[in-house]
Amino acid sequence: MFFCVGVSRTLSLLCRFRLLNVSLIASFLVFLFRGLTGTGFEEFRCMRSSPSLNKCMEGAIQHYISHMYSGTISERTTVSSLDPLVLPDATLIESDDVVSTFTHRQTTGFRNMYITDVRSDISRLEFYFKFHIAAIDTRGSYHARLQARPEIAEWSQMTYSIRNSSIQLQLKGFNYEQDDRVYLKVNVTDWSQQIGDHTVGFRWFTMSGNYSQFSDRFEQIRGRDILPVVERDLVQSVRDRFQRLLNEILRLAPFERFFPTR
Repeated sequence: MFFCVGVSRTLSLLCRFRLLNVSLIASFLVFLFRGLTGTGFEEFRCMRSSPSLNKCMEGAIQHYISHMYSGTISERTTVSSLDPLVLPDATLIESDDVVSTFTHRQTTGFRNMYITDVRSDISRLEFYFKFHIAAIDTRGSYHARLQARPEIAEWSQMTYSIRNSSIQLQLKGFNYEQDDRVYLKVNVTDWSQQIGDHTVGFRWFTMSGNYSQFSDRFEQIRGRDILPVVERDLVQSVRDRFQRLLNEILRLAPFERFFPTR
């Protein structure tokens, strides 16, 4: 507690300045944590009729990405995490003589993405978002084996890296009633992505069986035709997670709380 009574003018000014700083810090903390209690996002109430509606929505989305990508909104409220994203196991190559798989995959990098464009028609509940993602890395276990002799195999930790990509999605919303309140739910109606530069890397290899006799065959398939499989699973998983995550957040409060009329 600070007291500014019975001091000189100079000390009085310094004391008041100190009090002002304490007041500003307190106000900032109240603003910062207001959205992390109760339902969350209380500071992001975007007026439906506001000319800056899209800018308000952009700030709300970026705030979530930057500060709550783990899914923790408050001590009592959580939603699906955005980063890391767990991908299903995948078969990369399956031919008559060899099969390779990419399993236990986790993708990171979404916490560093930022939203670059927001457009909306709130009367029709239609939304368009565009994101830029500087770096996405998918890590997991790589395994390749001969079909006829599965004891001859190799293992490694594989990383699939993508740089400078973008995602564009369109959503159509609809209102529904629950507990005498009106909520908003959205569906992804269109999705596109531009994949940037990509590389495949391996940490080290463990071999089994009479591996040396077939080492050339294993080297031929490493990294071959991986892009279509990884892209397919990554795009589908990201799309599903985005839709699920948006609807989990929208369930935290009625439509009027997110988009008030006054």
